[in-house]
Amino acid sequence: MVGWGIFLIILGAGSLLLPSLGFQFRLMELVDDVQPYAGIVVAVIGAGLLLLGMTRGRQTTVEVSQRPAASNVPEAATDDPSRK
Repeated sequence: MVGWGIFLIILGAGSLLLPSLGFQFRLMELVDDVQPYAGIVVAVIGAGLLLLGMTRGRQTTVEVSQRPAASNVPEAATDDPSRK
């Protein structure tokens, strides 16, 4: 999701900046009539995907307690001769 977000941000921002240099992305030429709004919308969608992907990628911290493990073996079944 992060990769798509970066791609859409570059596509949206590029579609706003490239016409001043005399270029345009071929994909964004399809919506040339509604520029710069289409570029802004694509960049905002990309930023949303980027943020969503970054927040979903974070791992939650798990708190581990330091209690000793309980033994499931009954005391009479141990092989310790000092316990008999």
